Amino acid sequence: MNRKSNGGDEMDIFKRTFILGANYWPRNHGIEMWKEWNYEEIKKEFIEAKNLGLNVMRINLFWEDFQPQPDVISEEAIQKFDELIKICNEVDMRIAPTFFVGHMSGENWDVPWREGKNIYSDSYMLRYQLKLVRFFAERYKDQDAILFWDLSNEPDNYVKANSRHDAWLWNYVLSNEIKKYDKKHPVTLGIHQASLLTNNNFYPEDMAEGNDFLCMHFYPIYTDVCLDPVNSTRSTYMAPFSVKLTKGMGKKDVLMEEFGATTLMMGEEVEGDYYRVVLYSLLANGSIGAIAWCFGDFSVGKRLPYNSTPFETQFGITTVEGRPKKAALEMKAFSEFLREVEYEKLRPKESDAAIIIPDKYYEALFVGKDYTPERNFRILLNSFILAKQAGLDVDLIRPEDDFKKYKLLIVPSAYRKGHLTYSQWLKVMEFVKEGGTLYLSYDGIAIEGFEEVFGVKIEYFMVPREENVEIESEILPARLEFKALPSNKRLILKPIKGETIAKDKEGNPSIIVNQYGKGRAILVTYPIELYLSYMPDVYKSNESFKIYQLAKRLAGIVYEVEVDSPYVEVKEFNFENRKLILLINHENEEVRIGVKLKDKGRFNEKIEDLVNKREINPENFAIAPNGVVAFWLKKGV
Repeated sequence: MNRKSNGGDEMDIFKRTFILGANYWPRNHGIEMWKEWNYEEIKKEFIEAKNLGLNVMRINLFWEDFQPQPDVISEEAIQKFDELIKICNEVDMRIAPTFFVGHMSGENWDVPWREGKNIYSDSYMLRYQLKLVRFFAERYKDQDAILFWDLSNEPDNYVKANSRHDAWLWNYVLSNEIKKYDKKHPVTLGIHQASLLTNNNFYPEDMAEGNDFLCMHFYPIYTDVCLDPVNSTRSTYMAPFSVKLTKGMGKKDVLMEEFGATTLMMGEEVEGDYYRVVLYSLLANGSIGAIAWCFGDFSVGKRLPYNSTPFETQFGITTVEGRPKKAALEMKAFSEFLREVEYEKLRPKESDAAIIIPDKYYEALFVGKDYTPERNFRILLNSFILAKQAGLDVDLIRPEDDFKKYKLLIVPSAYRKGHLTYSQWLKVMEFVKEGGTLYLSYDGIAIEGFEEVFGVKIEYFMVPREENVEIESEILPARLEFKALPSNKRLILKPIKGETIAKDKEGNPSIIVNQYGKGRAILVTYPIELYLSYMPDVYKSNESFKIYQLAKRLAGIVYEVEVDSPYVEVKEFNFENRKLILLINHENEEVRIGVKLKDKGRFNEKIEDLVNKREINPENFAIAPNGVVAFWLKKGV
């Protein structure tokens, strides 16, 4: 993990500690926290959080409470913030204060003096926003209770930026104003899934220029990209995937600053299972922390924002009465696990496969209304899931990144303009020629050298003739079925050098493998990742991951530990002279698996499951629905 930043020594905490916390409003006051200040009540709830193993509470500085006039910073609000610092010191809790909170839980509150001015580009607004962050940076620069500064909460939900350049300017200027006075505390911005699913002008790569690390807020229940139960494969991978994608875009470490679910939409058991899988998978996929939304259920449902968004009242990991829900108990167990395995000494194994992010992720020009950020998110997410099901540990990278550390490149559902430039394609060709393996599925890409790489002659492209696409292969072996989309392309071709290993039901070659230079290239003639993204609950039955397994074999990728279930994610961590192995069941059903070892000398006959406190036979054992198994692998002989 990249730990360098402009945040000084304070960023070292991300080496020592997995940031584990909750977003906080008091249960009985909600967003009126600062107007209805109750020291003892807040302290009591902070003690509850500490007892659950949490080490940070994200705090929202409601803008109207702290800056009622442009040139006035409320002395009353600052006095209450000082009391909050006192609570932190008494309880041994840290906080992440968030500025300029005008949006919360589906409603907006404006400062009366804004008068319609744009907060990102108007010089008057910028001047007085600088005044507020400068005040806090100067006053609290040496305060140990503060973990980091957050510039805002999902600011695009409050005020729209007119351009990505306005969003960049605002973030960059405010971040650097804080750093001018506070050399100790890192700075970030609470961006959310809209930055990955839409063009909201808050691009991770732009925010990375000013921020010390990046944040992501992701909820499967808030997007149509999620078609499945919250505790099933696609849903439980979405938050970890969003971390990988955000890091791939911005090239800085990522904190999952908001995640969770409401028990008004699901039972506590299901929500708790979701928390368990996501926590361990965030660890496996490089997140520097996980902050739940939110700490407590609310008793103030008649107030805004809860009156208009009533499902928000039960997002808490604890009830109104203070009882920990299963989600809270999972967070506590996870914190104990991190302490037991000495998180600060773990070093994740680097990936040797990568999925390439489309070059024009936000603006695929001139190729139609369907080629949106959501479309790109869909193909990348479902490619990521297929890779995980195939036992691949993957990064997400940009086409301009260095490919040399990877053995396998994956280009899912590639389209004709905006996915890869010709120069980037030449890099991919060179990668294969020098011995790398390429997987590419087709959605209209047309580029010189394509036929040469895949050993085919293109005849034409078209939309599928029938609604249901069927691909059958004896070599994989697999029979794959997809529901086709009416506007997306498939390729009709003749193999020249390439070997046909699968055909569709019309007899057309559908999967081709070709030797190109020292490497191999795999072509799928349908945009299968895009198809999968629209098929509910598809990962319980579809075996498309076997194509990715083929790519893995051709690339010569072999891990220390592999398992025989597509539901189970595997992650290796190096630890001094041994390895920690995580096995995470992303599906809501029990699986029985066996562990395959690269070096059998590294195993005892029985191994201790650190999560469930049991001995297991590595050749045959069960993982519970949404369960996790972790064990040490001894040093090889």
